[in-house]
Amino acid sequence: MPSRCVTRSRLVATSLVVLLCLVGCTDPTVVNPDDEASIEELLGRYLPKLSEAYATGNVEVLRDVAAEKELAGLTKRISDLQNEESRTVVPSLQSFDIEQVTIWNHSNAFVTTLEVWNLTVMASGTEHVLSEVEGQRNRVKYQLKRREDSWQVLHRAIETTFED
Repeated sequence: MPSRCVTRSRLVATSLVVLLCLVGCTDPTVVNPDDEASIEELLGRYLPKLSEAYATGNVEVLRDVAAEKELAGLTKRISDLQNEESRTVVPSLQSFDIEQVTIWNHSNAFVTTLEVWNLTVMASGTEHVLSEVEGQRNRVKYQLKRREDSWQVLHRAIETTFED
């Protein structure tokens, strides 16, 4: 049987969690349809620009849809591919579906998508094709931040690549 001290500690901890949710949290399960539409529109602009950034090495095309943190990460990934691996990846978005959106405190969101890409991998600085993949399906996690009345991508990470 638990001691009175342990029971009291559990009661206090439970009460604090409930209080924090009531005072400082928004319900992450309720997504405003306007926010969902805005997020879908953002990703509809972001993904083709992401493709262009990989193909050209120019991440500046993403400046209006991605935060500095995301731009810095992409710059490093693209540079590593081109300089350390001597490859250029030319992705072509085929489709994307939003699977889940979680918004909290009005200004933060996690989004999960299922994206389908065609990929061409070329030797850097040439037109020599090293490999091609059609219909690669990825489950992707995004972290978004609201900036005034729109959303920005803070971070994008491929969670799973599905093999057919």
